[in-house]
Amino acid sequence: MGKKVTMLFVTAVFLLLPALVAAQTAAYDTVSIYDIQYVPDPATADRSPLYGDTVVVKAIVMHGPRELYVGARWACYVSDGTNNPWSGFFIIQHDTFEVNTLFQFVQPGDEVYFTGVVDEYSGLTQLALLTNPVVPVDIVSTGNTLPDPKVLTLADLADHTNGEQWEAMLVRVENARVTNNSYTSNRAIIDDGTATGYIDDYFWYFRGRFNDGVYSWPVNGTRLNVVGFTRDINEPTFSINPRNEDDLEILTNPPVISDVKRNPGVPTSSDDVTISATITDNGTVSAAKVFYSVNSGAFNELLMSATADTFTATIPAQPNGSHVRYFIYAVDNDGDFSQVPGDTSLEIFQYVVRDEGLSIKDVQYTWGYQNDASPYMGYEVSLEGVVTTDTSDWIGNYYIQDKDSAWHGIWVRDGENKPLKGDWVKVTGTVEERYGVTRLTNITSFEVVSSGNTFEPVQVTTGEIATGGENAEAYESVLIKVVNVTVTNPFPDAPRNYGEFVVDDGTGGVRVDDAMSAFSGNTDSTFAQGDQIAELWGIHYYSYGNYKILPRDTNDVIGHVTAIDDQNKQLATTFQLD
Repeated sequence: MGKKVTMLFVTAVFLLLPALVAAQTAAYDTVSIYDIQYVPDPATADRSPLYGDTVVVKAIVMHGPRELYVGARWACYVSDGTNNPWSGFFIIQHDTFEVNTLFQFVQPGDEVYFTGVVDEYSGLTQLALLTNPVVPVDIVSTGNTLPDPKVLTLADLADHTNGEQWEAMLVRVENARVTNNSYTSNRAIIDDGTATGYIDDYFWYFRGRFNDGVYSWPVNGTRLNVVGFTRDINEPTFSINPRNEDDLEILTNPPVISDVKRNPGVPTSSDDVTISATITDNGTVSAAKVFYSVNSGAFNELLMSATADTFTATIPAQPNGSHVRYFIYAVDNDGDFSQVPGDTSLEIFQYVVRDEGLSIKDVQYTWGYQNDASPYMGYEVSLEGVVTTDTSDWIGNYYIQDKDSAWHGIWVRDGENKPLKGDWVKVTGTVEERYGVTRLTNITSFEVVSSGNTFEPVQVTTGEIATGGENAEAYESVLIKVVNVTVTNPFPDAPRNYGEFVVDDGTGGVRVDDAMSAFSGNTDSTFAQGDQIAELWGIHYYSYGNYKILPRDTNDVIGHVTAIDDQNKQLATTFQLD
């Protein structure tokens, strides 16, 4: 008898659930995706007119909520069932410990009522599902037909004026050529003749393979049709994110150029430099060439010789101080061609001839190219400089500078040696790009040349070193300071809190982070809206899509005055005896 009562009770709960959901959602306005997404002038403002509102929206689920690379969260693209402008949207649940939203159970083709707050992340409008209080998703039908991809050109996605109306939609771009299959952040650059754009790895299918080192985008020169969801990546153009390899329709198969090396990696004026590469094709490689330029001069052409799949050519020795650029080209028996790097307006192989040894700037400088990876990535180099942080600031890491100016600082990942601030050290290691930051790792030689050296921080403005600032990359890993700044956003990642805050001297805000061990950042209310700081010192750094200042400890925050203090009770920071 007791079992029957329990079963009846459970049945009653499930019968009541739709009524409970209806009662909860009735408290909020029901709107369309168009209502949320449409903005009259996206060139000047693309924030949703309903930003910050709690709303209910009905949409068709386009894929499972665990297929995207969104950390410990659930998310999916949704549609109103058409491929009209402003018909795509994005749903996310930040707190996945709260399972009673039932979001984890939605499937492609489900028509669902979602309740949440209209939000924005890096330009992408989204609905953050309510988890406090919880309002479960309401699946009203299943098995609905998904809308076909909207056929667009890359020009349609090249800027916010044209592209915003296609945000978060499934699109198709045809007959595009891969011009750079290894751009930063696991992106490929493609060109369909109307504009250039990105293929990106937002879906776990690709991100997991990139993380495991078992996948790369189709080789440079490949022509393809690509289907994927658009994503605002806080750049002028929108990226296209395929779900799996079925979304990539390969049209041509040019030669595959890989394992490009130079020997020696750090040439002197007495060194001829041998360039080698592995080049393969599904037919035969008709020709392979190295094109090189000295000191921005015209490109010279070298025919590569082959031993099996290994092709080589030799760039002759150049005078001390010469800047040498080069790239590799190959064509097959079908006339399909490829090139590495694919787009030499964005990046190119290069080195500087140094008889006296490299400076830190030689390793860091980009020579004006958009790709900020070091020209010496993967090669062993020896560098000297003054230690500006030590292992007490960040265990197993320190920074060195050989000059107090842009391009002259670098991060050293070294778990064995423990230099002190002010030590002039000579370090030999391999140049590595770590999530967009150049560093030395795999240290094979270390020497303290002298002690007691100092570098004053370089004074910069917040705007020039912020994300998108004209000198953001130039001051990477350099000890800097900003002066007379105001805290303009104490919690830029709200409702989450990663200890960061934003300061501004009037030229534009820059983030301050707590990566150093002795600086706790703003995990509480230490730095409040409107607080004034006379000087803020730190290492300039890049992580999670933003450039930041890393104070080494609390001594790097000088003259902090809280906004609520009586301004007549400020503590004196300097004294003079008359």
